[in-house]
Amino acid sequence: MRILITGAKGYLGKRLVSAYKEKHTVYAASHENMDFTDEHKVQTVFADFRPEIVLHCGALSDVEACSREPQKSLKINVLGTQNIARACRQSGAKMIFCSSDQVYIEPPTEKNRAEFYLPHREEERLKPLPIYGQHKLLAEQSSMNENPDTVVLRLTLLYDVPDEADKERGKGMFAENLRIDLENNLPQQVYKHTSRGITDCREVVSNMEKTWNLPPGIYNFGSANTDTLYDTIRKVFAHFGKEKLVSCREDGDMRNLLIDTQKTEKAGIIFSDTASGLCHYIESAPK
Repeated sequence: MRILITGAKGYLGKRLVSAYKEKHTVYAASHENMDFTDEHKVQTVFADFRPEIVLHCGALSDVEACSREPQKSLKINVLGTQNIARACRQSGAKMIFCSSDQVYIEPPTEKNRAEFYLPHREEERLKPLPIYGQHKLLAEQSSMNENPDTVVLRLTLLYDVPDEADKERGKGMFAENLRIDLENNLPQQVYKHTSRGITDCREVVSNMEKTWNLPPGIYNFGSANTDTLYDTIRKVFAHFGKEKLVSCREDGDMRNLLIDTQKTEKAGIIFSDTASGLCHYIESAPK
């Protein structure tokens, strides 16, 4: 299989490249060899490489940077994604677009308060608060308009055993930081009003190949959860007999990024739930 992976130097992209390079023909697209905001460069690479599968992981994913520079975010996250979608449609390549659970961040209102902390389903009408979430949603819509065969994956926060680049950037360190804190009996103050799924990136990579045969559409793609972040971390620490280290922070905004994974599970794609995945990582990660 001929696979083009954008964001090949990014957190997920580099792991996909590493997983596929021995068994597939891979084009690791980075800013240096294919700036996907430049449509001509995209078309040139597609014509030369002729991909069968395109895994679009490339993005400006720093939420604060997107808020500071919304035009840059629009160019990369929306217009760049549209370029990839157009090239996929024209070449017949299957497009898998890695979106984000940030599309689900909405403010609580009197109307939605009773259901605010229920896991989100793919068909909900959304009005995300962060610029990053707004642009990811717009990218989903524009890519599916440009290329109706697109598969959109809404990913959660990811973690994995960090390499040196991850440590330097502080990227994907959630589980590793928990492991270190547990080992050193460090107390945790965790927000009560935040709920989200958090996923082992290795499970995302191992399940990615199954997405190539999915019907077009939007899929929540990651670990399910039904708890607040406080309850999740307390469960993890309780697994190791250290739940007393976890205390609750009552401040902070109400945020619900929980995903309903029924659609993905019906397609035969299964992830560990958030607490189980974190416990497994802590037990098995190299010290």
